[in-house]
Amino acid sequence: MAVLVISALSVVGTDEVTETKDFTVKDGAHAVVLDEAIVPYSGTNVTVEAANADGKKLFVGTANGVDTDSILDGVAQEQISTVEFPNTVEHRFIPGDDAPEATLTDRDWWISKDTGEKVAKTFDLDADPQVLVIAAADEGENLDGTTVSLKMRVEGVLALSLVGIALGIILAGFGAYFFLRWFNGRIRPEKKRSVARKTGRGPGPGAGPGPGAGTDPHAPMTNTGRVRSSRLVKNPGGATTQPPRRPNSRGGRSLRIVTAASLTTGLALSGCTALPVAQPHSPDITPYERSAMRPGEAGEFMTAYTESLDEILNDGGNDLEKIQGEPLIDRTRAQMQIAKKAKQKLRAPNFSEVVAGSPSFTEYPMWFYAFGTTKGDAKLTQVQLATRESASTEPIVRTASYIPSDQMPTLMADGNGAVKPGPEEFDKEMTTTADQVSKFLVDGKADAADADGLKEGGFKDFRGYLGDLRGKDSGFDKVDISCKPYEKLDFTSMTLSTEHGAIGMGEVRCTLTIEVPDDYSVDLGDTIEAVKTNDKDGNTVKVDTAHPYVLMKTGDELSAVATDWNVLSSRIE
Repeated sequence: MAVLVISALSVVGTDEVTETKDFTVKDGAHAVVLDEAIVPYSGTNVTVEAANADGKKLFVGTANGVDTDSILDGVAQEQISTVEFPNTVEHRFIPGDDAPEATLTDRDWWISKDTGEKVAKTFDLDADPQVLVIAAADEGENLDGTTVSLKMRVEGVLALSLVGIALGIILAGFGAYFFLRWFNGRIRPEKKRSVARKTGRGPGPGAGPGPGAGTDPHAPMTNTGRVRSSRLVKNPGGATTQPPRRPNSRGGRSLRIVTAASLTTGLALSGCTALPVAQPHSPDITPYERSAMRPGEAGEFMTAYTESLDEILNDGGNDLEKIQGEPLIDRTRAQMQIAKKAKQKLRAPNFSEVVAGSPSFTEYPMWFYAFGTTKGDAKLTQVQLATRESASTEPIVRTASYIPSDQMPTLMADGNGAVKPGPEEFDKEMTTTADQVSKFLVDGKADAADADGLKEGGFKDFRGYLGDLRGKDSGFDKVDISCKPYEKLDFTSMTLSTEHGAIGMGEVRCTLTIEVPDDYSVDLGDTIEAVKTNDKDGNTVKVDTAHPYVLMKTGDELSAVATDWNVLSSRIE
């Protein structure tokens, strides 16, 4: 116990706070990075302090290691590698770029952040670790002239150590007492006892007159009346022997109690129990991971997205690529052209209820699904698939489609808010369904399709439009079609498990080739005219279309849902 107490005091000292020596950040470093998991203690908290001698404003923040690793990749930084109190922390400089691609302090994934000429951040060593980053708060600045130190609270260690010393002395006294008691109370052999000689004479064998009056003392003795020897003899049935002494049971119980108390105290001082004081602890360094959407972030994302989309639509589509990516951005631009031709105004949907989910990820890029029920039309729910390429970029919506609200699946999230990806067999079904949708849009045959719904909704509407173009009254000589799944986005790698199955998204692109008689002028309506990309003369028109859909599996049933389809572009050849 004395060894344990001395060891504890040598590590944390006798004050309530132990600290490391200040170190100066190397010139040119943009950030100082500390992984909280490397601090080898528990049961207390640590405070990281930073100050700049030149008066620069500093920033301190904590975030998941997935985010900090992404944004600081390739950036000049100082990494704290080893923390030991009260020694100087070990750190190393990693050369790189002067600053990350985006402003570090403006990111939305910071868990906590603060700024000032002197900054400090306290974190609990028993909580889930994060990564702490210190950087210059102003854009274009670095950490030249900045010093950093760490402090750890150790209150209670000295008092507990003194108690341990006192208890050790007391236990040593108890140990000596009980040892001596045990030694003196050992089982010993019973002492032998002599049997008293009988002086009286009575009847029975050998009884008779002795050498008394009237007897010649010198006459020879006979067996009759002979007196037995006084030697000890075994009594088979008369006297009983005393049993051996039993050890004192009360003393044994006391000894066990004191021993147990000694072991418990020793374990407590050695850090084997969860005492609320600083204790040495072996770091458990594991890769960081997190879910794409933390609690409450889904609503913020959808609100920000719809507000930005409204502004962009009102501004003629400028900066649309900041919130949308392929393939959705192609459809939005075409819709804007069609609305302008028809003198209509597009508006972003407003959502009353929002749900989001994604698996946990360990590195960028990441993705997630967002589900929003629109105001004024509670029968439809929009499904969005969004991706984020790095911690320096914002999420962008890659595709969107509607499903009936009563078909909205239930997502099953774990304690961290993450949803498992769809099973591997569902990925194969998505690939098969994409091929079958492409085939149905060409020939209208869905009898061999694995998924239900191909003869409904947007799929059915497109087949009707194609039938009108091929009708006898249309006047066109020939209408051909070719379709294939969209290949620039791997939909099969982005699926989610649901309560009873899985959900994913897909898209098929088609090209219509329409031949017009030479003596006819080309007029396919305002929609085709609005998205025309050239003014070339000719009698062949090619029209590109997009067919987004949602694929859902419930039990053994597979269904593809498409509520609409889109014209993307047209050209004359």
